[in-house]
Amino acid sequence: MLVRGDERIPVVVKRIRRDFRQPEGNTRAERAVRIARHLLAHGLDTPEPLGLEVTAQESVLVVRKLERAVQIRSFFLRRDEPGREAPAVRATFEEVVTALGRFARRLHDAGVFFRDFTDGNILVTEGETGPRLWLVDLDRARIRKGPLMTLNRLRDLARPGLRRPEDRRLLLEAYYAPGPVPPAVPLVHAALKRRIVLWDGLKRVLRPWRR
Repeated sequence: MLVRGDERIPVVVKRIRRDFRQPEGNTRAERAVRIARHLLAHGLDTPEPLGLEVTAQESVLVVRKLERAVQIRSFFLRRDEPGREAPAVRATFEEVVTALGRFARRLHDAGVFFRDFTDGNILVTEGETGPRLWLVDLDRARIRKGPLMTLNRLRDLARPGLRRPEDRRLLLEAYYAPGPVPPAVPLVHAALKRRIVLWDGLKRVLRPWRR
């Protein structure tokens, strides 16, 4: 809990061990703060960064804790297994996927290549007009000078765990709305999705201790 004036703020503290790839000024926590500020400046939701500390051994990031948030994964898992308990956030699967497509479009138009656009890094809360999405674990993201090229857009869009072709189609339709989905996009998106699935399977074989 962080006390700021009369306000008591619930927080999440993330400690990240430093290595040779994280020189002063470019530690993972510092990168996350830069990305967070860029997202917030473009109206994209992420937990507010509240504190940062860098030592020789680690970087420490403090962010505001989201109340009553669930990972988007919970909606995807229930889609595949209807017997699962419903997520604590009131929203339909279709509403969440549509919101994800629209959010991703705004993210990419703002020049952010997230690179880790996976189910565990996207949180859902209840908004005034539908599900509200938030990005967490920002340190792998990169900011480009302008809107992303199509390939990087599709690399991000291939990350969420949507297993059914019709669900991936819904994501793409929401992303490209109000226009149509370009004809080649579903094929490229499907190929990138297969590549991710194969690579994830290979990693599980090569690194069984990380399962």
